[in-house]
Amino acid sequence: MNIQVSCPHCQHTVTTELKWPLSDLFCASCNQLVFPHLTDSLKNQKKLEQCPACGASHLYRRKDFNQRLGIFLIVLGISLAYFTYGISLLAVTLLDFFLFRRVQEVGICYSCEAQFRNSPLVEALEPFDLELFDYYKNLKERTLNTPDS
Repeated sequence: MNIQVSCPHCQHTVTTELKWPLSDLFCASCNQLVFPHLTDSLKNQKKLEQCPACGASHLYRRKDFNQRLGIFLIVLGISLAYFTYGISLLAVTLLDFFLFRRVQEVGICYSCEAQFRNSPLVEALEPFDLELFDYYKNLKERTLNTPDS
């Protein structure tokens, strides 16, 4: 499984390939433990039930596709539709269908946005939930806006 996560201590981006059995992973910049919340079920390659970096219990899966590129393709198809009599919309739709079938899924933590790729554990995750996303977004904002006592 490939994982990309920010170190919980220094926010340095750590990208690595995890191999089982899992061992402790340390940040290259601060030498602190990157996965303080590593569960036994993840160590045994059974289930990704919480984020190993932040401990959040909510993770989701989505297609591993650059969203800006997707929006660009749609805008390009729409802007060319007048000149191509709508054929560009058909072409963009077919390209989207082809990419949708080819692109793998990625697991993402709602809280720290850690990304988990190339693993069958990702397929067991729930799809994106806007309500949970808003909950974690508001939780981050409240935490950042709380004055220190």
